[in-house]
Order: sequence, then C-alpha cells, then structure tokens
Amino acid sequence: MQFMKKDHFFTNTDISSGNFQIESISVAHRYIDPPHTYTRYATEHKNDRLIYVAAGKMRFDMYNNKPIVAQKGDSVYIPYNIAYKSEWIGEEKGEIFSINYLMTDPAGYQITMCSEIHKFASCNSGIMEGLFTKCYVAFNRADYAYLLKCKYILYKLIYTICALESEYGNSKIGKAIKYIDINYLNEINVGELAKMCNLGECMFRRCFKEETGTSPLKYRNKLRINRAYEMLVQTNCSVAEAMEITGFYDASYFNKTFKLYTGKTPSECKLKLK
Repeated sequence: MQFMKKDHFFTNTDISSGNFQIESISVAHRYIDPPHTYTRYATEHKNDRLIYVAAGKMRFDMYNNKPIVAQKGDSVYIPYNIAYKSEWIGEEKGEIFSINYLMTDPAGYQITMCSEIHKFASCNSGIMEGLFTKCYVAFNRADYAYLLKCKYILYKLIYTICALESEYGNSKIGKAIKYIDINYLNEINVGELAKMCNLGECMFRRCFKEETGTSPLKYRNKLRINRAYEMLVQTNCSVAEAMEITGFYDASYFNKTFKLYTGKTPSECKLKLK
C-alpha cells in the first residue's frame, strides 16, 4: 500500500521516520441491527476512519469499484474524501469499533493512508481488536491525558498496519500473498496470481514455496481453517455452517484439513466450547 499526500504519494519512508502527526481523534463503539444502510458523500466528513468489525458482516459499495465485504476480525480504512454506501448484511447483529482522526504532515497538509477504502483482513484480529478496545476504553473514561493515550494507541495501530504492508512490499510474491489474505474465501487461480507478480507459473510456485514453506492453495486452506476455528470456538455456529462459510464442501476433507492445522477435529473444538 502506498500513502497519499494531496495529489501524490506519502511514502513508507515518511511513515517509518514518523514524519506526520495526529491532530484530532475520537473513538466510538456501536451495535447495529441489520440491514442498516449508510450513504456518505465525498465532502461530508473531514476525518479519516479506521474500523474494526467485532461481529456481523458489512459491505462497502464504492462508485465504479468492486464492493468490499468486511466481517468479524477484519479492519478497514476509510479515507475522509471518498463517497460510499455501506450496508450490514446477513442476520447477525453487527458490532463495530471506529477511530476517527485527522493526520497531517509537517507543513500542516492533511494526508491519508491511501486513496480508497482498504481492508486489512490479514492483520492479526486479536492484536487489532485489543488495540481498538484499549483506545475506546481510554476515550470513554476520559481520564487525565486520555487524548494523548488514544493518539499513542492509534500510532501503534498505524505502525502495525505499515509493518504488515512493508512485509508484503519487500517480497517478489507480496501482491499474491496480500490477494490471498484478503480473498481466501473465494476460489483462487494460481496462473492469475503468477501474472499479478509478473512471474511464470512454475517460478511463482517455486518462489511461493521458498517464502511461505507451502503451496498457494495450502496457504489459502490454512487461512480458511483459521477462520473456521475462530467461528467454532467463539460463536454458536455449527460445524456444518463453519465448513460451508469457509468454502469446504466435503466433510471428510474438511475434518482432515482442520486436524492437520489445529491438531483437533472440528467436533472436538465445538465440545470444548460447551
């Protein structure tokens, strides 16, 4: 991800050197009953927004762009100057943490992290939820120097995101890894991933194995199993529901793959929850 400054890009070098500052910040925590819809115009808000989806599923529709779907465990960045429509989908009640802030460069110009809505599905959900929760608690308590503490936590959030993006950027197959991390619930074409990285398919598979220790499809399956595991131990969904939502349609294969990555069967995880 590149960082936008007015009509050009705000680089990772500026971020890593701390060459920016948080001018203002506010934090909120809300529960939403689907299907709640919201339309925002490009000139309506002056602050950027980082959100964490703690429960439920929502969709962002942007003009002439592919919709982005965010669900439990996902973090999303929304720049202040973009128009979009959001809608909570499904029947599960939504829960969201949001941090609204204004970030400027040393000359006082407002800067944004990128030019469009961006989902950081690959960020560790436990770390992200913890930071968002701490920021909300600090803001809500309004103790001594609470705004300073909130800004400190936001800097930490931005650092976590930048570190992740930098890791992708220094890799030959970074674009493909990022694509899988975001789209792992969809079908993935290895040939298309190779083109994305300007590599032949054989070279792409070799580079992917060297960097991740596994194949693209096994890497995707591990992400799917991680999601299924979270659903089974943190929600009331059934094994069959977790299997279907994460893209497995053969129970025997799902059970075998699940045990390979977690050391337990899906049923054992469900019994542990009870």
